[in-house]
Amino acid sequence: MTGSTPSEGPARARFDDGLQVERTALSWQRTGLALMAGSLVGARIIAPEAGWWGIGLGVAGALLGLFVFVQSGIRHRHVHRVLTAPSPAQLPGAVLPAVVAGAALLAGIVALGYVIAAAG
Repeated sequence: MTGSTPSEGPARARFDDGLQVERTALSWQRTGLALMAGSLVGARIIAPEAGWWGIGLGVAGALLGLFVFVQSGIRHRHVHRVLTAPSPAQLPGAVLPAVVAGAALLAGIVALGYVIAAAG
């Protein structure tokens, strides 16, 4: 034996202590916070013209931001648990990135519709 402990077996070979998992979780948390703040500011700006629709879109965006923020913590714990487990396990899927990409696409479509309606 080379002096390695059981906790430094195959799991240690897969896991790097460079805090990549933590930095990724923090970036997802920043994304969620930015989505919440941007949605609320956008609702405040657009509400005088769009009325309840603008407020509803702002609240929906804020709730989506809260979802992303909460899911980032869950995702971080799961990834850390998988990477430090002694046996290989399934990493989390791409649901969180897909939700954020879909929200960005939907926001772009709504903004485009707003600009076209305001110009016409």
